[in-house]
Amino acid sequence: MSRNARVRIKGLYGLPKMRTPVTPLVIDTVAAFFRRHNGRALALTGAGVSVPSGIPDYRGTNGTYRVHGSYRPILHHELVTQHESRQRYWARSFFGIRPAFKAEPNEIHYSFAKLEAMGYLAGLITQNVDGLHTRAGSRNVLELHGTLKSVRCLGCGHEESRDTFQHRLEELNPGWVEFNNALAHSSEKPVRRPDGDIELPSNLRYEDFVYPTCERCHVGHFMPTVVFFGGNVDGAVRTRSHEMVEAADALFVCGTSLSTFSAYRLVRQAREKGKDVLIANFGETRGDGDASAKLEAPAEELLPPVVESLEHGSSDSSLLVP
Repeated sequence: MSRNARVRIKGLYGLPKMRTPVTPLVIDTVAAFFRRHNGRALALTGAGVSVPSGIPDYRGTNGTYRVHGSYRPILHHELVTQHESRQRYWARSFFGIRPAFKAEPNEIHYSFAKLEAMGYLAGLITQNVDGLHTRAGSRNVLELHGTLKSVRCLGCGHEESRDTFQHRLEELNPGWVEFNNALAHSSEKPVRRPDGDIELPSNLRYEDFVYPTCERCHVGHFMPTVVFFGGNVDGAVRTRSHEMVEAADALFVCGTSLSTFSAYRLVRQAREKGKDVLIANFGETRGDGDASAKLEAPAEELLPPVVESLEHGSSDSSLLVP
């Protein structure tokens, strides 16, 4: 099997076998989890949290890897070393980034922000690169895999906003701007992929797309400030993530299969330290065996009533069991 094939299928954990009914007892029990840890619970979130905002995921029930088996994301080493890969990436992102930036926080994001504001959540680590947790009002947020909001020069490290970079792409590719405007008014919409990617019409050629070099060093090429497949989490971010887990008494994992090791190792760290780990995800996760308890329920059904329960002070002494 080729390296690319391994990347494409890696981390496809099982689909839901059963659904945990979100009953009043379950709601009160999750609320009791947050009360029990008295503001020292930490959240770890993934793509499933942003799916209700219209942002596709990779591995969920309708994830890109499951529905489009031939899809292959661009790898870190390809973007860094290959001109053709950079053309492919920036051409697809040229169309896909605007819809991604138009996404709005959903009730899950707002629920996490409320949990923090109410003093039940110490902070949040997210694998998502969409910035929606911050827009919803969460304050202590660590973006484990970076953000799509900016780009960085591979040569000198200069950063600029993704919006500024988009304008530079538009200046260099007027014909693509015209096509994008026509596409916006067409009844046929291209298929969206995760992370601001989009499936381009077959009549467009990647090799016709022009991308700029750095305006500061004049030779470097840009890449988004996100961790691509095959890339590494920034050392300072990795250290901070472990510090946040160390400082917490419990970990609440939500909307992620934990297929990336950068996220799973945080669950493993919590488990090895004897911390309470509660997973809420609709589908199997890599960390199921490390959890104190697992709920097979969509976050959009679970979290809002949990917050409401905490707001109204209802309580239940029941404990979740694995």
